Amino acid sequence: MPYTLEDLARIMRVLSDAGVKATIIGSTVVQLEMRSKELEEDVDLFVEEPSPFIEEDFYRELARKNGWGFGQTWLGTPALIVRTGDKEIIVELYENIYDFYVPPEVLQRAPRKNIRGVEVKVLRVEDYALLKAKAGRDEDMSDLEELATLVKSGEVSFDRRLVRESIQYFPEEDQKLMEKRLKKVGLIE
Repeated sequence: MPYTLEDLARIMRVLSDAGVKATIIGSTVVQLEMRSKELEEDVDLFVEEPSPFIEEDFYRELARKNGWGFGQTWLGTPALIVRTGDKEIIVELYENIYDFYVPPEVLQRAPRKNIRGVEVKVLRVEDYALLKAKAGRDEDMSDLEELATLVKSGEVSFDRRLVRESIQYFPEEDQKLMEKRLKKVGLIE
């Protein structure tokens, strides 16, 4: 079920007030770039602190205090189930663990956006594409194809130079395959 920018701002304010430092990294990045008024899908956050993996009890307590549900992501990190009105918004919390990797340089250059009065770090759309290319699961490739369509239609701006800049921050052994996947969908040449 769609949710609003106000819902997202409220969630991010609660997290920020609790001391959570996070960057939006999932498909919400594209929706915000498109200036969508209604958002869909989970909110994927890369959390710098407190660690979702080590401090799971912190997030359980945060969920309890706010009347939210608590679950886990596919990676085994916490997921918050935020209920607001008749909506249920899943907030998945990630960090660099196992094969999941977001380079610190990519996080550092993520711009801050004002979402309904709340300052939020949001990954650049180019870096979102790189994360999808690195993961390479079927759903990630589908997301890349959808992004390529939005770029071609002009609904989303995309700077190929930034992709070339950022790819160097990923493990060298992943870079060629990432490039191949981005070329396949037409996001780079």
